[in-house]
Amino acid sequence: MNMNFSERAATLEVTACSYSVRKALRKADVFMRNEKAVGLIIPRDREIEKYDDALRNVLRSTKRSELYAQCAVEVSHRGNANWLQAADILKAKTGVVLLIPHGVAIPSDIRVSLDEVMQVEEIRPSHLVAAIKTLRREPTTLEEARLLLSYPQDLIFQALRPGRSVQQALARLSDAVEAKAERPPIGPVSFGVEELPGFGQAKEWALDLAEDLRGWTHGSLAWSDIDCGLLLSGPPGTGKTMFAQAVAKTCGAAFVSASCATWQAKGHLGDFLAAMRKTFSEAAEKAPCILFLDEFDAVGDRAKFRGDNANYCVQVVNGILEALDGSPRRDGVVVIAATNYPDAIDPALRRPGRLDRHIKVELPDHDARKDILTLHLGTEVSPDVLAHSARATRGYSGAALAQLARDARKQARRAGRSVTADDVRAVTPSLMPLDPFTRRTACVHEAGHAVVGTELAYGEIAVITVVRELSPCDDSAGYVVWRRTKLLQRTRGSYANEIATVLGGRAAEEVVLGFVTDGSGGMNGSDLHRAADIATVMEATLGMGHGLSYSDVKTSEDIEKLRRSDPVLRKRVEKLLTAELERAKEIVRKRLEDVDTLAKEIMKRELLSGDEVREMLARR
Repeated sequence: MNMNFSERAATLEVTACSYSVRKALRKADVFMRNEKAVGLIIPRDREIEKYDDALRNVLRSTKRSELYAQCAVEVSHRGNANWLQAADILKAKTGVVLLIPHGVAIPSDIRVSLDEVMQVEEIRPSHLVAAIKTLRREPTTLEEARLLLSYPQDLIFQALRPGRSVQQALARLSDAVEAKAERPPIGPVSFGVEELPGFGQAKEWALDLAEDLRGWTHGSLAWSDIDCGLLLSGPPGTGKTMFAQAVAKTCGAAFVSASCATWQAKGHLGDFLAAMRKTFSEAAEKAPCILFLDEFDAVGDRAKFRGDNANYCVQVVNGILEALDGSPRRDGVVVIAATNYPDAIDPALRRPGRLDRHIKVELPDHDARKDILTLHLGTEVSPDVLAHSARATRGYSGAALAQLARDARKQARRAGRSVTADDVRAVTPSLMPLDPFTRRTACVHEAGHAVVGTELAYGEIAVITVVRELSPCDDSAGYVVWRRTKLLQRTRGSYANEIATVLGGRAAEEVVLGFVTDGSGGMNGSDLHRAADIATVMEATLGMGHGLSYSDVKTSEDIEKLRRSDPVLRKRVEKLLTAELERAKEIVRKRLEDVDTLAKEIMKRELLSGDEVREMLARR
């Protein structure tokens, strides 16, 4: 069948997506258990139609098409999902694969029907290599794939036109990036960092920097006394670029922006290093200057480089180390590097004199979200409406909130008027009230964590909350925040107590309610995920289990791979988890009235402070 260029590009993208979908299905054991019902959450800002096609490809290639009913949940422009088809399929079929857009709240009747909810990963370099080899019969290196994926995904597959090699596609993408860089920046920030809500420590660092730069400019402060390097990490969309621009405005400094993707434009090591040195020279000529380096994790870590491109990558790191070094030619240049993955950066880049300060930027809390909306919408909209929008956008990044404000202004613009409360309400996602049964279950779960942790002296409770309404980004109805003293050395009992506390919610459900829900597992960061990781580390690296062997694992992904590859370790971890769950259940049985009283109080109040919890438990 003849396909046009656009169709071929879409087919290549779908094929690349298929590998991420296949991995998620394997993790969910779908290919082993035909009766499973699994929800797959696609990556943020990706088209669900492409992942629907990818899912069909995977099931067809594994001869599972007839065993699974497939359903992609569609979302309206107002952010409301249509779950009716999914509900009907889940009632009628045993084997179901449900595709769910990122950030959409899953109703309780759907979630309870699903055996697992998995996050589909973004396309990886190995996936792209395999897709190009399958469809284009063209060998591609992982380094070339990594470079391709450093560009916007919609451009990648358009650049890989038939008859054009990967190297030519990279050249085209590089030209597009250079052309974009030559254009003046769109919409530079008109405010300083002091006006930015939600940046905490980073804002304090910036205000100190502004004062120090004034002293350096006037000759009263040596450059060696200034913090001239910052690594800013955090989830996508938290405003790291905007923060760097605002810092430049507050400091009265020039602003220069670059990334490995722009330095890599022509592909050769010499060209990369020359472009990098040119950027640092440009910043030095404009001193005082804020040099912003985006997606800094692309530099990598020399300890992890393997294969034919290892030497190239090592030279890249060495070149940036030289450029960052505190030599006189960097006087007046403050480097702010941004990343979503700080652990992927070579430790030498973060030593004193380079990027010596590391600050994590978290997703904004309720007050910060309200301030961000006020910043973008002004004071025309009433505080009550902004407070409601802030509540309904739990889990939103600063970028997502800016988009919501743009949507509200667009509605007003089309109506030929200024923004009103109705415009904001129209683009704000709907809050989903928790039914009494679900909320009661969540209150018992959090009370179990609190009582077990208190009994085992796990830490000091700061706050307990269980919300009455869920926002689209919420993946949990409640949580307990603990304050803990960091210990230099910990005993086996300390780790065991942590596991028991983490499993305290599941223990309370089983003892108090007589059943367990999926609230303890099903996703990264869940209670079961945390408990399994702690148990694995005890058994495999700390010598606190049944053996004294040591394995070098640093990330949760490393820990999971280790468990999967070692059946003996899996049995030991399961044994340890079972023992600590039984211990948590015994504590809940012993303090059943405490759990019940605390759960009822959370049900009434929604939020309890640590002092209130301690007073309540002390009275009993």
